[in-house]
Amino acid sequence: MKEFIKRPLDAFDQAILRMLQADNKQSQRVIAEAIGLSTPAVQRRITQMEMTGVIRANTAVIDAVSVGQGVSAIVESRLRDDSSLVMDRAKRYFAGVDEVQQCYFVSGGVSFIIVMLARDVAHFEKLVRQHFADNQDIQTYRTLIVLDAVKVGLAVPIG
Repeated sequence: MKEFIKRPLDAFDQAILRMLQADNKQSQRVIAEAIGLSTPAVQRRITQMEMTGVIRANTAVIDAVSVGQGVSAIVESRLRDDSSLVMDRAKRYFAGVDEVQQCYFVSGGVSFIIVMLARDVAHFEKLVRQHFADNQDIQTYRTLIVLDAVKVGLAVPIG
């Protein structure tokens, strides 16, 4: 397999990324026509950006409510101990929890900001007990139930 070296993104790469963020199902031919490159050139650039980690994943964004996950919540948690062992263990733990949609290790008085999904409030309470109240590494936590998802997305401003 060919090894790809990370290089600075040029205007073509940025245009490709903008188009893929808008609609990941666009054909490479459509992208090529829109930005003035050949289809094979677009394919090579996309492959390189995937191999170097610029494009991290190609996934479908699913409406959580449509699949029975009616409660979104944000949990702020503080670790009991700031040692590397505890930090790394907590990172691995939360990365493995299916209901954790996003997890950020942060500074500023809390250790993690976690976005979770649950079927309903009773299910969310069960998750809080399991992953926070009964977690030996968590000192304190605060839960915030999302009332309205005003903006949800992972789009990155490009160029």
